[in-house]
Amino acid sequence: MRRSIVVGLVSLGIIGGVLAITKPWIDPSAVPVYAVPSPMATWPLPGAKTSVLRPGVTHTFARGSDGTDVDFLDFDFSANPKLRFEIFDQDEDDDKPLDNHVMYWDRNVARATKELNAKGRGPVVAAWNGAFFGYDNSSSKEDAFHVSPVVLRGKVHFNTANHRWAWGVKQTAQGPVWKTFFKPSRQTLEKEFDYAAGSVQCLIKDGKPLKTEPFPPIGGAFREQPVPSTAEEAGHIPKFDHMRTCRASVGWSRDNKHLYLLTVKEPDDEGSSSVALSWSVRGGPIPGGTLLTGGWTVPDVQQFWISKGVWGAINSDAGGVLQLVFKKPNGNYTFIPPRQETGIKRIECGPNWQGAIEGGGGIMYFLVREK
Repeated sequence: MRRSIVVGLVSLGIIGGVLAITKPWIDPSAVPVYAVPSPMATWPLPGAKTSVLRPGVTHTFARGSDGTDVDFLDFDFSANPKLRFEIFDQDEDDDKPLDNHVMYWDRNVARATKELNAKGRGPVVAAWNGAFFGYDNSSSKEDAFHVSPVVLRGKVHFNTANHRWAWGVKQTAQGPVWKTFFKPSRQTLEKEFDYAAGSVQCLIKDGKPLKTEPFPPIGGAFREQPVPSTAEEAGHIPKFDHMRTCRASVGWSRDNKHLYLLTVKEPDDEGSSSVALSWSVRGGPIPGGTLLTGGWTVPDVQQFWISKGVWGAINSDAGGVLQLVFKKPNGNYTFIPPRQETGIKRIECGPNWQGAIEGGGGIMYFLVREK
């Protein structure tokens, strides 16, 4: 899907360029509908309800007036020392494990969680899609390979370049320690992490927000990917940063006792958000029939974490691949399926995963389980 979006944006860019030439009076200011922050991007979440899922795990849910769903999970590792953060990579258990080639599409987060529980890596409390921008699926939506290293159980896999930031955890006798490094070496990855993934965006480091890319002015243009970045920057990903779309982001407290998961689910689809953004930046009217409701930008996500007062935060994904499962007190799972596979926003699944759909998988999943 994302590949088709890029192709569409090329065509829109040509048309938009013509519009910019024929309308030289366009005011070079940010597009209001996108530049104005989402009113939901603040803590506490407006109109939210909080429930306890199990010891040390709470879930907060809010739905905005524009139809955006926000799920916020707080994992308190001091209140429940059995909690463990891990990464499951789909290349771990295929026909040729860890060869950096995996047919990943069929196994979404619900199916992966079901299989992890059956194989003794559970019970999985929550799982969600991992670092999307650390792998390449441009040749086929069903086939992918890593473009950034991944640390699994203290060992670095995939001898690839390291783009932007790496994030992960080191388990100590005192509990988990969450860390971010800018383009770390293989030696640093092996020394500092038990589990980690590269190519994430670092929004907050040591309590301070890092620089994000300014919103493009009307009549302006998006920068070409990949965009070089420094340790003072979050790591810019053109178009995706400023689309109002789905998000998956993680934050943590200064004492490392709390890991926070934020997911944002837009009511429309990634393609509509991308088309609307491109036309708006170029100064043209959004084409009729294009849905544009809800979703957050990366600056929205960063502002949310600032209001929460976290010590660190990363953005790991955006768009139609967003997916999440979390276990409820009665043993059932709430499943937020990927938009690339279905327009259904939420599915309540039984303990044996009755009602879950398949497809729309990611190459890796972040998860919290009880040991």
